[in-house]
Amino acid sequence: MSNRKILEAVADIAYTAGYKKYSSGDSRQDVSDFIWWAEEFEKTHLSTDWGEEDYILMIDKFARQKLKEAALGRR
Repeated sequence: MSNRKILEAVADIAYTAGYKKYSSGDSRQDVSDFIWWAEEFEKTHLSTDWGEEDYILMIDKFARQKLKEAALGRR
């Protein structure tokens, strides 16, 4: 997988986090989480045909789920 794909996924996850006003209180941990999540997303979708699937909808759904899990883990 290319660096560009990972970088795009990180940016999309961070955008969703910002939109949802997500913060764990530790910005360095948040950045680390976003990178790990982007790598997970890209590995999960190595064979996804983005001509057939809507990338934006899928990464947004993925990011929202990860943010929800992270928020629940802080409780």
